[in-house]
Amino acid sequence: MTTTRIIDALGTHCPVPVTLLAAAIARAGVPTLFQVLADDPMVTIDIPAWCHSYGHELLSCTETNGQWTAMVAFTPVSASADSSA
Repeated sequence: MTTTRIIDALGTHCPVPVTLLAAAIARAGVPTLFQVLADDPMVTIDIPAWCHSYGHELLSCTETNGQWTAMVAFTPVSASADSSA
């Protein structure tokens, strides 16, 4: 079962939303779905680029009334290797 964690980056600006996401992923030891909430429009560039650079899966990045929600899936290397066996 995948855990979902919310990262509230509202009121912050680049690079804080990505920094908070990176720190949360570093602490995650199990497959986790991260929901990043932000009001800095740069997340539409920063989070996809960061996910691409570090091999994480960006599921979506949507905007509603000036608030962006990015959904990022994290699967530890050992968990993905175990599931393919």
